[in-house]
Amino acid sequence: MKKAITLIVVVLLLALVAGCQKSTQGSPGQAPEKMMQEAALKYEEITDPVELEKLWQEYFYDSIATLGNTHEFNTAQDIDPLDVAMYCWFKYVAEHGKESLVLADTDSTNRLFPLDTVLEYAERYFNLTSLDVSNLEAGSYDQQKRAFIFDFGTPRTRPSYNAVNSWGDHLDKVTRSSDGTVTAILVHSGPPQSGRIELTKSYNLKQNEDGSLYFVSGRLDYVNNHLVVLTGDYQYFAQIKGFAGNMEELSMLGEVDGKLILAYTPNQKRGNASLMLVKPETMNVEKKLDVSGNFTPTDVSLIGESIVIRLKDRIIAIDKTLEQSKMSLLPITITEKINREPHYNAQGNPDVFFGGYDVSSDRLKYVYTDETGVKLFNSTDNTEKLLSPTVPITGSELLENSFHRDPRFVADEQKVITTMTGYEGAMGYTLCNLESGTVEVHNIASECSSTGLIRYDTGLLEVNTYLYNKLTQMAESKLLFLDFWTGRVKELSLKYPGDTGDIRMPDSWYVGQNYATFITYKRDDSDNAKDMFYLNRLNHNTLLTEPKVISVKAAKTHILGVLADGRIVFWYNLNPSENGVCITK
Repeated sequence: MKKAITLIVVVLLLALVAGCQKSTQGSPGQAPEKMMQEAALKYEEITDPVELEKLWQEYFYDSIATLGNTHEFNTAQDIDPLDVAMYCWFKYVAEHGKESLVLADTDSTNRLFPLDTVLEYAERYFNLTSLDVSNLEAGSYDQQKRAFIFDFGTPRTRPSYNAVNSWGDHLDKVTRSSDGTVTAILVHSGPPQSGRIELTKSYNLKQNEDGSLYFVSGRLDYVNNHLVVLTGDYQYFAQIKGFAGNMEELSMLGEVDGKLILAYTPNQKRGNASLMLVKPETMNVEKKLDVSGNFTPTDVSLIGESIVIRLKDRIIAIDKTLEQSKMSLLPITITEKINREPHYNAQGNPDVFFGGYDVSSDRLKYVYTDETGVKLFNSTDNTEKLLSPTVPITGSELLENSFHRDPRFVADEQKVITTMTGYEGAMGYTLCNLESGTVEVHNIASECSSTGLIRYDTGLLEVNTYLYNKLTQMAESKLLFLDFWTGRVKELSLKYPGDTGDIRMPDSWYVGQNYATFITYKRDDSDNAKDMFYLNRLNHNTLLTEPKVISVKAAKTHILGVLADGRIVFWYNLNPSENGVCITK
């Protein structure tokens, strides 16, 4: 009887193995042999505090601010070379101190971290013998000296694996397989009182011949805690179908035939820029035009019936339907200004300055700014006129001049407006009337204000901008609208201003053809999941504000644009598991 049972078991096992082999043939998964090898591995959890502390200090603590920037890597080559170098920096400094490295400059605390030294540590911790440094920014890597440029301050006390740290990451579980592979799970927690886990980080490390470990793969997984809540009348889309880029590098230029005209302006490392037509009812990309080269959001706008891209040597004009394009060279007067070598005085203020240019719809007139002021150039007779000079700054140790920047034709090209530069921001606007020759100065700009992002010939909006009240001798938060046509600044009523005093980014407001929209917010100091963001709408004709058209809880909200009929296109992002693109109804 026992022999019969044994025979049956053997037959069943053989059938099971044959079935498994059959089911894996031709599949994209692992080979049967590899599956069987992994199945044969034994795993044990590492619980010894001494060993956990050693692994934490040697491998995982320094991964938080470096490898944690990569969403997923299946080989070490997938990790950003800058993050690899930063990881190696921390290991080097822990062993030798940063004082052993040469200063990058006599006036700087940055140190030169030689590529050869980086590769020594990269081979130890990543099994890498080379790094692609060809696309690194000059501020991070010196190609001539073959060295990274780092300084992360004085090394802080390294917390233990089971202690609270400023990153909010801690070891959750570490296992070792019978082939020596170590797998670690780190978890990132939300605010202490929330008790929630926001993401997990998984890392696999293989064993070197000497018993040390090196990273081979890793990934981040965000936890969907269902924190985001939207209130209002809107239509939700998981994404813009046909667009796979970064939403932060997308801007709305206007509309044509019921479609959104969008410009994608990525960092040069991530590919070329493009223009797209998107149907708002479906959020589908219906047409796309790749543009060779790269430009910024302030380099592109609608001028008349064309999409105009302002480059350093030429202008590209594309019709709104993305069918036809025309290129024209910039006047040599302007290209010579652009191509000058920058020069700064002993205080670090520029002696040579170029602040951008604009072109009229007939391509005959240009306006540009340099260190002397804002100028109107007429290409028909090659004459130019100074519209407004650079403004000297007195009594400041930081600034000598306020320069004109991002000039734009407005009010049906009867006026020119510029942003006046300040210390790390804007000081105000200058509005030049080309017919009367008068100049108006409006000191209402906030730090991130920019005439370069004007999309419609209507006006500029300043949200929760602080202005000094001479009567109360206090700064007061204001909602202001600068009308291009009248030249007047109008103070608008805002019933729920929300929090004030923060630097507002350009995607928190948008001035359209008939409406403007802007975001106000209320933050919770104890838990970001309780933060509230509100979309508000301003009617240009009545100058009345419709508050809280949409409320978004927990997720930072960004405005893409507002349509002529008042519909607002916006997107929000808490993490990859809770985000979306929406349009109000």
